[in-house]
Amino acid sequence: FYNWATFYDRDGQAIEGAGSSRGRSVIAQNLQTQPVFACIDRADAQIRAWMRTAQPNFFVSFDRQGIDPFTQHFPVTLRLEGTVRGTGGLQVADSNCATNVPGLYAAGDAATRELICGGFTGGGSHNAAWALSSGFWAGAGAAGFARQDRTSAKRTLRRAGGVALSTRGATPYDTDDVVRAVQSEVFPYERNWFREGGALDDSLQRLNALWLHLRGSAPASTACEAVRAREAAAMLATARWMYRSALKRTETRGMHRRREHTAIDPAQRHRLLAGGLDEVWVQQQAVVEEVPA
Repeated sequence: FYNWATFYDRDGQAIEGAGSSRGRSVIAQNLQTQPVFACIDRADAQIRAWMRTAQPNFFVSFDRQGIDPFTQHFPVTLRLEGTVRGTGGLQVADSNCATNVPGLYAAGDAATRELICGGFTGGGSHNAAWALSSGFWAGAGAAGFARQDRTSAKRTLRRAGGVALSTRGATPYDTDDVVRAVQSEVFPYERNWFREGGALDDSLQRLNALWLHLRGSAPASTACEAVRAREAAAMLATARWMYRSALKRTETRGMHRRREHTAIDPAQRHRLLAGGLDEVWVQQQAVVEEVPA
């Protein structure tokens, strides 16, 4: 829908070169010094009616705030574009949304949407369709796995990860402090949008040190605190995977941009898989070319 939008500065002047499909970097540049506003003022009456019918969820937040997005300017920002939305997540191994861990299935934002959108963001309609479809597929896959495996006499459950659960420190870590620390590394556009090797290394040093702090902290004292602490730990783990992967990809491709590597490198037409907690690893995976029948 933002393809029909004009982007404006704080004075109401249109920002030259700013756009949704092409021109996001212009928006990011402006956001470093001033707020940016949008107005979907390039859509005629017929397109506006179609938008309301095609994706009513898009308008819910505007309607609640009493904003007419077709005539009024509203503030916009960019969050984590380039790694998370559509191009990151658990790797899907088959059509049931199974992962490479037997019995574990992924859906929605937890799973990569590469199969439907490639190396770019899925966008609202794609993401909504993926959430519903992958949820159905993953649920059916998990149910099928459970039916096949229910004859097992004994099952061994293994807990993955220990932060906030089985660590042996004296004092629990402050969850809010961890969340703020991670956000300070991934929100700034000069670090996560306009990526550069030195800045990525700089952020990784602090993120890795923070992970060591979490590993040396005490377990959470209540179940609710444990959930919140594990969410913060997951944010930190994701940020470390993200920036290690960004360092490995020394090119600009899809939504990933490197200031010192501004072009696509044909030799890097592969996936990057990342994992590990105490020691983060990144490895290449070849992209299999589909041969037309």
